[in-house]
Amino acid sequence: MKVKMKLMIVAALLLIATMAAFSVFLNLQLSSTSQSMFDKYLADVSSMQASNLDRYTKDITDRYNTITAMPAVQKFTSGTFSSGSAEYTAAENALNSLVTSGTLSSAVVYDGSNNIVLKAGAVAETVTNAAGACEVNAQDNVPVFFNEDGKNTYGVSVKSKVNNYNVGLVFKNTGISNIIKQSKGLVFVVDPLNSIATGVAGETYGGNYDQNDATAQCAPYKDAVKAATAAPSKNYNADGTVVAYVSATDSGWKSVSYQETARAIQASSSSYGAVTGVAVALIIIFLAAAIILIVIVTKPLYKIQDILIKISRGDHDARVDIMSKNEYGDLARVFNDIVDNIIVSESRYRTIIDMSDNIIFEWNLSTKEVTFSNNFNKKFSYRAPSDHFADSFLIKCKVHPEDADRYTADLQKLEKGENFKHNEYRIKNIYGDYIWVLIRTSSILDQDGKPIKIVGVIVDIDRAKKSENVLTARASFDSLTNVFNRETIEVAINNEIELIAARKSEFAILFVDIDDFKFYNDQYSHATGDQVLRFTATTLKNAVGDKGMVGRYGGDEFIICIKDADTNDPSLIAESILKTLKEGFDSDSGDHFTVNVSIGISVIRDNTKRVEEIIGQADDAMYKIKKSGKSNFGYLET
Repeated sequence: MKVKMKLMIVAALLLIATMAAFSVFLNLQLSSTSQSMFDKYLADVSSMQASNLDRYTKDITDRYNTITAMPAVQKFTSGTFSSGSAEYTAAENALNSLVTSGTLSSAVVYDGSNNIVLKAGAVAETVTNAAGACEVNAQDNVPVFFNEDGKNTYGVSVKSKVNNYNVGLVFKNTGISNIIKQSKGLVFVVDPLNSIATGVAGETYGGNYDQNDATAQCAPYKDAVKAATAAPSKNYNADGTVVAYVSATDSGWKSVSYQETARAIQASSSSYGAVTGVAVALIIIFLAAAIILIVIVTKPLYKIQDILIKISRGDHDARVDIMSKNEYGDLARVFNDIVDNIIVSESRYRTIIDMSDNIIFEWNLSTKEVTFSNNFNKKFSYRAPSDHFADSFLIKCKVHPEDADRYTADLQKLEKGENFKHNEYRIKNIYGDYIWVLIRTSSILDQDGKPIKIVGVIVDIDRAKKSENVLTARASFDSLTNVFNRETIEVAINNEIELIAARKSEFAILFVDIDDFKFYNDQYSHATGDQVLRFTATTLKNAVGDKGMVGRYGGDEFIICIKDADTNDPSLIAESILKTLKEGFDSDSGDHFTVNVSIGISVIRDNTKRVEEIIGQADDAMYKIKKSGKSNFGYLET
């Protein structure tokens, strides 16, 4: 997935997550605020209703006291008067005058047995209902609200003892309906006995409401009405769908404001939609802004990518335009400088390769492709059908039968990441002849240390190698010791100097001198001395083997040339020589002789020195051993 797409996805996820969290948080805050405002509203309504109700009931009580204190009423209730008597007529006229004046709706006076003895205003049935309401539901001198005509017309009845009579007054509805209809939802007025809700307003609900009524119309508020009997507080019904705020008056009446909690949810739900809509709109706006910003930010990167593609396809003149003076401009300048340096380095590298006789090859282990430098065709005639490793010259080259097994084993190691090390093979060239080549490789590793590419060089060492072979075939040997003579060993060393650059390796010279050789000649005989020389030469040849060459330099001095001294440790060879010579030999005379030698070692790493200088350095190292006790070896590195 491209960087731009990843950035867009990350930006979208971050925006959506942030806005979703913000929306949830804001909705929770709105829900909490809505519920709090809802509760406060109901509490304020209930408190206001209670205050109005208390003021109204007190006003009614005051008027009731005024009426019952009237002289005509007091005189009528102070004795027993029959209908038509002056007292009866005076009391009746007094009551009628009050009723017709609009203060009362009706009035009734009845004895202790609830027999009506005096009435005014409304029909007898209404008065009887009023008396019943007063008798059953009211305390003394406490107003009672009731439904006067069964059609949501509310009246007020007051009951009190006057002398030996009960007086019931039904006041006209002069304000209670307005009091209890000033809020949404439902408002109940509960009498001091907590048994009846004599006033309902707000929603459609008519008639008196008895808390024991279980009809469908009353059922939703049943639990809440019961809660009104408790102390003034906030109460919920059983299932939590209705909340009631209860406020009590000084006269014992209670105002209960009801509301379904769903209204609070509905109030906040409309806000939820708005908040969600705003969140979605913000997500779209910010996402569009993020996409535009990402496109702007990544555009220079795509320019650089395009330039890299052009360069990889051979357009070495392609460069990134300096876009600005900001970080991208700095990046473009640095990028152009790097490309310039790479192009120059590559040109220099290819020029060197073209001028060199050496063949460079690269093996990409990830793509399994092998490429050779252009000068390959000057040496070999093979034309690979593809760049795949299986078709490459490394697999298809014609290797001399004597070197084939060694080459195959080394190539298998190379495929596993192990490098060629100073390996020399005979491979058939463009003319059909086998020529000696030296193959050296180096592995390029990734950050985990695993090889990802092999870079190698094929060096033509045919002339030097054949000179060495001719030298070996024509060499002059020392007749006594059967090792190379001085002239031959010097020529061999000179040949190694020429090959050291191609092999990229070291070689070492060991100068060996027999300690106290004169002792053998003087104490025994020159024949014994010759046997010591032959034993020493044989020991040296066996210790060196195919790792180098041995020559007699003169008298009791020998020269050893060790190839590839970085892998063939001269110290180990020197130790082996010292050990074997000390074990000694049995002479022709039957005597057993041990031989001690002093060995000086000089390691050569370049081709800048002459043969005489190199041998002289090893000779100097040997004389240091002679002075420090003999029978040992030491280095003089250059």
